[in-house]
Amino acid sequence: MSLRALVRSATPFAVRLELKRLRRVPEWLLERGAVAHERVQQEESRRAFGFVLAAHQSPLRRAGTCDERLQRGKEQNVGAAIRRIDGLCLRPSQVFSYHHAVGRPSRLRGFTVGSELRDGALAEGVGGGCCLVANLLYWLGLNAGLRVVERHRHGFDLFPDQDRRVPFGGGATVFYNYADLRLENPLPQPVLLRLWIEDAALRAEARCERDPGFRVEVYETEHRWLREGARWIRENRIRRRIVGTDGAVWTEHEVSHNRGVVLYDPPCQEAR
Repeated sequence: MSLRALVRSATPFAVRLELKRLRRVPEWLLERGAVAHERVQQEESRRAFGFVLAAHQSPLRRAGTCDERLQRGKEQNVGAAIRRIDGLCLRPSQVFSYHHAVGRPSRLRGFTVGSELRDGALAEGVGGGCCLVANLLYWLGLNAGLRVVERHRHGFDLFPDQDRRVPFGGGATVFYNYADLRLENPLPQPVLLRLWIEDAALRAEARCERDPGFRVEVYETEHRWLREGARWIRENRIRRRIVGTDGAVWTEHEVSHNRGVVLYDPPCQEAR
């Protein structure tokens, strides 16, 4: 075992975590002016954003995924996060940063214990469950035509596709403050983020003042299951096509190449 590995194994997880967080503090201080902080809270002002660029929703509950205590914690954490994001306005070239918007999850700030993924296993942590918000915002941003500045993908496929509304790999994981989700507004007009809970679902819209003149198509390619030793792996690619209202393709490119260890029995019989 290398010296670095020995030091890592001897250092408590909480200490390693705080050291990672400290490394990003100087960067945060320098970039503050480029990150969106303005919130539009008056309903009259919000009505000016009359064009819906993209809309998405995700169920708050998945059957059989965790106990009721952690589920209630997840719902409280999701509510605490979206209260800090709803109404955020991204001016042209400004960047949405999940962690700049939501801040550090703590009990004093309204967060509680929920389930989170840690080293490939479900664990408990304050703020757990907020990846639901990041997942939704990532997919919303892709479909709204926002530019992905930073996104960290899950290394695992946790659940079967029941109730899955987006392709595998269509989400983002966040962990304060070093694993962030960042989306830049490339439009010549501001974009308003709206998030709320309704009918047991988290709902979101990205809005602007007028039709930008394009439509976005996000789709999956090269999906497959494969066996690696005792593990099943799921793999795909996500692509995005931006099409003008006249039908001309403005741009088409790969957004992400996703691979994850499957943590359930996959619906396939043999590797490809």
